[in-house]
Amino acid sequence: MPRRGRHRTRLPLRLIAAVAALLVGGTAVVLGGSALAEDNGGGSGGSSILSALTGSSSEDSGDGQDDESGDGKDSDSDSGSSDGQEDGSGDGREDGSGKDSKDGEDDRKDAKSGGTGHDGDGNPDGGKDQSPDEAKKKADQKKDDPFPGRDKAQAAGAESYVNIRDVEKNGNIGEGGVFSKGSYSVDCGVSDHNNSDNYMAAPGKRNGAQHVHDYVGNTSTNGNSSDDSLEAAGTSCRNGDKSTFFWPVLRDLNGTGDDVGRDGGSLDGNVGRILTPKKAQLTFRGHGDQKIEPLPAHLMMIMGNAKAKAQDGKNANAKYTCTGFEDRVTDQYPICPRGSNLVRLLDYPSCWDGQNLESKDLRSHMAFADERGNCEEGFTPVPALRITLTYDQPAGRSFAIDSFPDNQHDPSTDHSDYENFATEAQNSAGADCINANKTCINV
Repeated sequence: MPRRGRHRTRLPLRLIAAVAALLVGGTAVVLGGSALAEDNGGGSGGSSILSALTGSSSEDSGDGQDDESGDGKDSDSDSGSSDGQEDGSGDGREDGSGKDSKDGEDDRKDAKSGGTGHDGDGNPDGGKDQSPDEAKKKADQKKDDPFPGRDKAQAAGAESYVNIRDVEKNGNIGEGGVFSKGSYSVDCGVSDHNNSDNYMAAPGKRNGAQHVHDYVGNTSTNGNSSDDSLEAAGTSCRNGDKSTFFWPVLRDLNGTGDDVGRDGGSLDGNVGRILTPKKAQLTFRGHGDQKIEPLPAHLMMIMGNAKAKAQDGKNANAKYTCTGFEDRVTDQYPICPRGSNLVRLLDYPSCWDGQNLESKDLRSHMAFADERGNCEEGFTPVPALRITLTYDQPAGRSFAIDSFPDNQHDPSTDHSDYENFATEAQNSAGADCINANKTCINV
């Protein structure tokens, strides 16, 4: 009896089968590609809406730059760099420096692939839960539209605003903001420069945020920043601290910005005159019952969620109030009475895992303290950063922060990013000041 084994097709039949498969597959690809092109309409579909609102066309960005994003990069999570940096952090960090270099490298590789990286402001994009077909369809759509969501841009609704007098007295909402002991502050001015990049969440990506950020501290921060470039740059901080701090700009909707027809501006639904804060207070405070440890150099973190509206409030931590009404904090835009100024409170997490200077989602290595200001077991208490921004407020509901176009200027999307470049001496002096229950400035 013949021995059982694998069935083997004779060579001529196998060749015929292979040729037939190629012919059928090629036809399917051609037809599928035609259908996809017809479905996408050859573009994002949002330019006609924005053109009607702003009198501009998305075909010309108006910024004199070539369209570097027409290569299919994911505007939310692409890490491709135009300056020749490698897929890693591009800053030459070594293992053992306190940096989780493998995690940082994987982070940027994930971001470059568009599959499981950041969404542009440090939030998971959910790609790992998609089927292969869904992932391919999403990738094809983003290849055709490097800046998605523009067709969904619109102004914040009336429900986003509240009269501050109608807000109940509460003292604080959301996470963070529970302080004790001393503090130290750094004077870095009110606004150094603007751009619509985010080197943390979208490294190497021009217009990676699709909204304009206001920067203080490091004077060079942009989409291609690395630790090396930031260390070599200047600073707006009076004590020489080269840390970078940034947040979305606030705009007067009755005014006209200088970015009409540009990425990050009206092309992404952000219109109006950019307002400069009257004050930008950067204060690190103590919290809880334990002593504070110094902030480690190059610690990177974010607070809030730039896509809170689209993600049903996930990780939102927006806080607004008015001068003279500081005991009433709201996550809506407050309408302040005459003589009162609008205030934004940006509270950062202050419990560090003691090992990683960043994480894939820019959150997991940090945690917020509990309602008493204490860190859970396994986390180290570090100074709690609160950024307080004060503005002359336009009348009525004629103001809003910049946002991703599909998040429609919802006030809950307020957020901020920070990387620590203070010297070891400055970090230690700040912690000593807090632990001694002192109030210090420009340590």
